[in-house]
Amino acid sequence: MSDASDCEQPPENTEQTETIPIVDLEPSLALPPPPPEDEWSPIPEHTNVDASRFSFSLYGIIPVILGIFSLLLLMLCGFFGYHYFQSVQESESKMKSLNQWIESFENKEETFLQVQKVLDQNKGDGCGSPLSHWVHHRDHCYHQTVQTVSWSECSELCVSLNATFLKTERSRLMCILKLLAVNHTWLGLSYKEEDNEWKWEDGSRPSGLEWRLPKPSMDFQGKCVYAGVHTVSIDNCTMSSSCLCEKPVCA
Repeated sequence: MSDASDCEQPPENTEQTETIPIVDLEPSLALPPPPPEDEWSPIPEHTNVDASRFSFSLYGIIPVILGIFSLLLLMLCGFFGYHYFQSVQESESKMKSLNQWIESFENKEETFLQVQKVLDQNKGDGCGSPLSHWVHHRDHCYHQTVQTVSWSECSELCVSLNATFLKTERSRLMCILKLLAVNHTWLGLSYKEEDNEWKWEDGSRPSGLEWRLPKPSMDFQGKCVYAGVHTVSIDNCTMSSSCLCEKPVCA
């Protein structure tokens, strides 16, 4: 019996499954209506337009940049050119000063050689020894006195030295001034009020010295001529100064 009960099949389930339909809990979203046909026009392509604008702007900027660089280059050239011109001018000025110094040195050397030559010639000649301070030039001897006196006293002072107050032409006077290196030394030349002229002590007119003297006028009363370094000028005759005397060779 147990076997029979074990072989019994279970009872069949006669209940039928019921299908429950799934209901949408949320309403479906409505899609927008399609656009009208005239709105389906093709989208214009702006790529070529933008490229052409960019190339046009680039071509416009390049000349401006080149112009700026050219202007800067010109300014730079002008700056260096100006400084170069200044340096050239400074070099020329220095060279000019150097040439003037060399020329002055050569003139002094020439004067020294002339004086040395005159001193050598004066040894044993009619002017006496070099220690007597007489300088030989051509056919005369010249002396600048150590004693200082007024112009009117120079004549007597020169006579005491066995000489006369200087009277000579311009060319010889310039040579004498170089040889003696005189400074504010009376010459035998003064203003003559009665004649309104510059005249030597003996009354003769100067030769070649007129252009170095002021035009005669009554304003020069009491004025006499003195010799300086490479020049002649006038001063009051009462001023005390040395005198320039001359005498012939072997006098």
